[in-house]
Amino acid sequence: MTAYAKHVPSGVIPATGVRTWGVPAAEGWLKERAPLFFAPGGGSWALGVLVVVSFLPIVRTGAQDAAVGTDWRAYPMTLLLAALPVWFRYLPGAAAVSAALIAAESAAALVVRGTGAVRTRVGLCLVCLAALWALVGALLRLRARRRQGARALAAAGPARLPAPGPLPDGHGRRGIAAMLFGVFLCLVGGGVLLDGLVRDFGAGGGAVPYDAVGQQWTAAPLLLLGSTLLGRGASADRAARRLRDVGLPVMVVGVRISRSGHHWLYPDADETAGRPLIAFRARGVDTRAEVRMLAAGPTADARRGSHDIDARDEPFEAVLYGVPREGAEVVLECAVHDGPGTRISSHLTAAVLLPRRRHGLDRWVPAGVSHRESVRRTRARAEERRREQARLRAEEEKTNRDGRAGGAAGGCGGTGCGGDGGCGGCGCG
Repeated sequence: MTAYAKHVPSGVIPATGVRTWGVPAAEGWLKERAPLFFAPGGGSWALGVLVVVSFLPIVRTGAQDAAVGTDWRAYPMTLLLAALPVWFRYLPGAAAVSAALIAAESAAALVVRGTGAVRTRVGLCLVCLAALWALVGALLRLRARRRQGARALAAAGPARLPAPGPLPDGHGRRGIAAMLFGVFLCLVGGGVLLDGLVRDFGAGGGAVPYDAVGQQWTAAPLLLLGSTLLGRGASADRAARRLRDVGLPVMVVGVRISRSGHHWLYPDADETAGRPLIAFRARGVDTRAEVRMLAAGPTADARRGSHDIDARDEPFEAVLYGVPREGAEVVLECAVHDGPGTRISSHLTAAVLLPRRRHGLDRWVPAGVSHRESVRRTRARAEERRREQARLRAEEEKTNRDGRAGGAAGGCGGTGCGGDGGCGGCGCG
């Protein structure tokens, strides 16, 4: 377990009027979040159910017209509709644009062109409803990002500094692998679609129309996954580039680790009334250890407030660089005890903030003492109790053995003087 220092020693917090986030400002930041039913997790599942329900009437009606040939006009909107729940969760900007296009197309199909089948009209109404719901939710999430960013800038005050370095390796490669794999999947899906188009239009109005539905079904998941990875990678790369700005807002925050491994930002490392705000998950490549030495020698542990803590039980102090909001990347610098505790060095973590809301963290109470020393003392007391219990058991066993030996020696002595049998006792008398 990493031995995080409760407070960072002097030298980590820049002497330029850097503020602590604070509970009042953090509570205002929390109020700017989108409503719970538009949250990325629950909202995407609800939207997925609505999309599936809206697909059913249209698919049943379209199955009756399968002999007409391949329908290419409705394929782009169908693909956008299938991607809408995934994009709502991971790409709210793309979800807003696609939802607006789907709503306009379904409304035009209902009002302008009109449809004869009742099932198709019902399906289009559900599609329009799903698209409008996704549009409202995506716009609210984008507005929440903008307002939370403004709140964070106001809480940070005028402090603007560049991010400390060198940053972890994961920061420099942020989003590149996702973009490359997304481009590959999109190219493969596009090639499958192009093959279907060429074969369909190459049939030239034959007696039996070419059926390219197989190519459409094959290309759909490839394009869906590829576009999502491409968008996610581009967003992560853009968020990482923002950290290279020389004027980043800086705040002092608290960080606590949940049982799931997520790191949660707190408004303060000392104020117990603060609530978890937003989370990130730091991989090994997202953290650089021992960036600079902060304290060394036998007095390192004795410094006031620099004792190590269990980060699952209470938050530790860190300096945050960047704008804390969903989808943004931030840099956190904290202090960590190295080895047996004779040195304290700073660690840098660069990670993307997640739109996670479940934290499973309860209220906390500051320990006020070194967690490692407490564990050592607890183990020493447990070992002492174990040795004492072992000693008592050994003495008890020795007493029992001596008692059994004494009982055997003081019993019947065999034949006596006056007879052939009976108890010999103590001899003749």
